[in-house]
Formats: sequence, C-alpha cells, structure tokens
Amino acid sequence: MSWMTFLPWVSTAGVSVLAMTHEAWINGFSEGEWALFFLLSVFTMGLAITPTTFISLLCGYFLSWHAVIPVILCYQLASLIGYYLARPVDQQAVDWIKQKYPKSNMVFQNVEKEQWLTTLLARISPVLPFGLMNVVLSVAEVRIVPFLFGGLLGMLPRTLFFIWLGTQAPVLMKALQTGDQFIWLVLLSLIGIFGLYRVLFAKR
Repeated sequence: MSWMTFLPWVSTAGVSVLAMTHEAWINGFSEGEWALFFLLSVFTMGLAITPTTFISLLCGYFLSWHAVIPVILCYQLASLIGYYLARPVDQQAVDWIKQKYPKSNMVFQNVEKEQWLTTLLARISPVLPFGLMNVVLSVAEVRIVPFLFGGLLGMLPRTLFFIWLGTQAPVLMKALQTGDQFIWLVLLSLIGIFGLYRVLFAKR
C-alpha cells in the first residue's frame, strides 16, 4: 500500500520535467491527442501512479477551464478502476482487520451507516491519497452510488481549486512563496480529516 503514497510523488516529478521541457509540443496537442492523454490519465490515477491534484493542475495550465468536465469524468472512471480492483480481496482484508483489531468493528459499522458522508469527507481532503482512498472505501464495502457521487461532491472543491491554480501558472512561484492561496486548502484538509475522525469513531 505504501507505493500508493510514494509513487505519485515520483511520477509528478517526472511529468513536471517533461511538461516544462516540451511545453510548446503539448500546447500544440490536437483534440485526439488530448483524448489519449485523458484516457491514459484514467488508468494512471486509478492505479495510483499520478496524483489527481497534479492532473488538475496540469490540465488547468494547458487547457484552462475547458479542462473541468474531462478531468471530472477521468476522476470518476479512475475511481471505478480502483474500487473494482480492490473488490476481490476486500472481504479477506476486512475479516483480517476485524480479527487483528477488534475495535475496528465500530469503524466499519459507522462507515456502513454514513456511507455518503464518509466518502465525501475522504475525498475533500487533498492530503488523503486518491488511490489509497479508493481501496479503503472499497474494502469498507461502501456502495457504488455513494462512492461515486459522494466522492464527486468531495472532489469538486479541490479539483476546481487546482484547475484554477493551473490557470494562474505565470504567478505560481509567487503563490508558492507567499502561501496565501493554500490557506483554504489546509482548511479543507483539516475539515476532511477531523470530520472523518468524528464519523468513524463516533459511539452509537
């Protein structure tokens, strides 16, 4: 599972170098080439190779607000890939966790009762890896409808933020230096993590 946390950082560095050194070439992409890029990104995000926030940032830079709908569609398809890849092992994993950590029964019960809210909070925080959350939510047996649409609602704020940040790329270094633009991003992370804690560990 650790590769789902570290591999995206490696791929981000590699793709960033490629994008900076071949910017003119990427700017000249045709619709077909962008379609191929989005198709590829579905699998790289679904397999936790590239971070979703980075894809949003990159697409915002090259496509501006035209990237919103394709990126959202890619997120949803990537979510399905991660969700269904984890399904064959989910019951074994749940049984092992429950046996190893008896107190986890309460967590799984709370997830079952609050599937929409759990998924939304898991997605809203940018610090919770997209690929890892696909596996966790699948293992926790979240149903497909709350998984997809609760996840969509949770992902939307950070998706729009990173696309917007990509459109502001000429002043990106200034934003990074001051950190002013990331205050609300930190707040989203705190809301997501604190909310998840309250939902998962609430005694009912």
